[in-house]
Amino acid sequence: MSGWAFFFFAAGLATSISLLLMDRKRRQMELVQMNRMRNSQMYYDLYRLVKFARAHQIDRVQVERHRIVFYTVHPPEMLGAFFITDLGYPPLTRQQIRSLTLVLAEDLPLLQERRCYRLRGYRTMRPNGIWDDAYQYTITSHYKTQLVAEKNRVWVH
Repeated sequence: MSGWAFFFFAAGLATSISLLLMDRKRRQMELVQMNRMRNSQMYYDLYRLVKFARAHQIDRVQVERHRIVFYTVHPPEMLGAFFITDLGYPPLTRQQIRSLTLVLAEDLPLLQERRCYRLRGYRTMRPNGIWDDAYQYTITSHYKTQLVAEKNRVWVH
């Protein structure tokens, strides 16, 4: 192996190791923040709605700076909403929104099933023109069709 080839190999290896260590550190920080969110008073107050959502077929879950909203598949309507600032909590930060999104997926495990739900980020604009990050779990069309077919089959028999 020539000197340059060895140099590029070593540089690539060092970069790979560095990226791996940075990703591990990021994941550790994410877990700490998720744990902090799970143990917060706000999540304790929200958890009643999370438990209620477990008993329903969820169409989508939106996590925004000021609210968390659950929608059902059948009937297609809002199952419940948790308005953060109305309950005296400060608006969520970008990191808190991300942490809450991940904690909800742990407490509603079906949201983690890629064949059933998709997670996507989006942005909302405040009245003052500032953009906020938000996340939404949305049911896949295949899974929604399956749920509707099962419900119709129950009604037919």
